[in-house]
Amino acid sequence: MILTVTLNPAVDMDFIVRGLQPGGRYRAGTSQRSPGGAGINISITLKRLGLPSIATGFLAGFDGAYILDALRKEGISTNFIHIGGETRINVCVFDTGHNSETRLHERGVEISASDKSAFLRNYERLLARSDVICMGGSLPPGIDVSVYGTMMRLARNASIPVILFPVENDLEAALEEAPAVVRLDYQTSRTSFAGDGQESLDAFMERARNLHGRGTQWVIMSLTREKTAFSSPGRAWIAEAPLSELKYAYATGDALLAGMAAGLQERAAPERVVELAMACSWECSTHPEKFPGDRDCVEALTSRVLLAEID
Repeated sequence: MILTVTLNPAVDMDFIVRGLQPGGRYRAGTSQRSPGGAGINISITLKRLGLPSIATGFLAGFDGAYILDALRKEGISTNFIHIGGETRINVCVFDTGHNSETRLHERGVEISASDKSAFLRNYERLLARSDVICMGGSLPPGIDVSVYGTMMRLARNASIPVILFPVENDLEAALEEAPAVVRLDYQTSRTSFAGDGQESLDAFMERARNLHGRGTQWVIMSLTREKTAFSSPGRAWIAEAPLSELKYAYATGDALLAGMAAGLQERAAPERVVELAMACSWECSTHPEKFPGDRDCVEALTSRVLLAEID
């Protein structure tokens, strides 16, 4: 079973408009409401891929109840800590006129020391049912990056691999515990390794080799919108999807990690893991809904992923 951890979940409100300008008033051509937060997005995508998961984290208030109900309707097992306050709302506006996304994210509910302790006790119990753990995304007020270290040490003691996807500000501290898989944040990749030239690729490979030396088995990073680099000890690839078919970027990084988790859970060959991860991200980018239609939709794209091994 795959356990997904979402410490700062959200209700995602997504709108599609044309010609967004500051101060304007718009009637969205398309809008949708969905449960969100990186771990929750991964759980829903895994379900569409035909794999079970358990979703955990914190939920609060009316919006927390909405998330819980939506996950149960998807057939996903849940084991959240319920707290006071109200789960946050995130807004994403996609402008078809400029092919751009504008995002507004609330900070989230303040987590008390007692709520954090209750979560960690519950997390430790869930380890007995877990084969792989996916954790990351933003942290709510009251929780600092040390929680990743605590969770990863508990997972390592139970011999459970961790897929980690922290936000940029938490990245370095989170890497201290050597997760099995890490996705470097897209914004980090833009500022540190932007572009797909040799200099950017060399910088990524140097970083990957350093992380492999500390015990991390997979390092993943977007080089450009259509190209993603994957590195494992001794082998590395660039996976590419056609830029002309990529439209919506929101939550595609979470879809990529869901495909990665699925491939690892199914003990697929490394090339197959990369193709499945990239196809999952690609499929989600072709339509406004965050999640793939089903496994068949994703599998139809795996053979079209352009895979080049890095020397």
